[in-house]
Amino acid sequence: MSTQAVPNTRITQADAMPQPVEHQTPRRAVLDADQQLRCSRFDQMAKAASAGLMAHPHVESAMVEISGDDADLVFHLTCTIKAEADPSDLMETISQGVISNIERMLGTEFASRRLHFNRSLDGAA
Repeated sequence: MSTQAVPNTRITQADAMPQPVEHQTPRRAVLDADQQLRCSRFDQMAKAASAGLMAHPHVESAMVEISGDDADLVFHLTCTIKAEADPSDLMETISQGVISNIERMLGTEFASRRLHFNRSLDGAA
């Protein structure tokens, strides 16, 4: 291993002083607050939809997420259906009930619906 020269470094009092933080303009702060409120609202709706789906007798697990901005909202669902269940009733409940109710509450339609269904292996012969 060769030796390398280490430069002389010295920290002065001025270097150690805290630097001022850029403040947001009031308009930017309002936009951020609006965005946080919208994200919180999306999160609450997604959690409520997940909980509602978990109460369905054919559902073993469900996770709903809502992403995107107002003009390009995406509904994400990952759902595990019980092994012995017929998924057709559940799929209709999701598309005609859950998704349409959330769209009505949001006042807009989802630009995209990403639905992923899995069948549980528990109880399968």
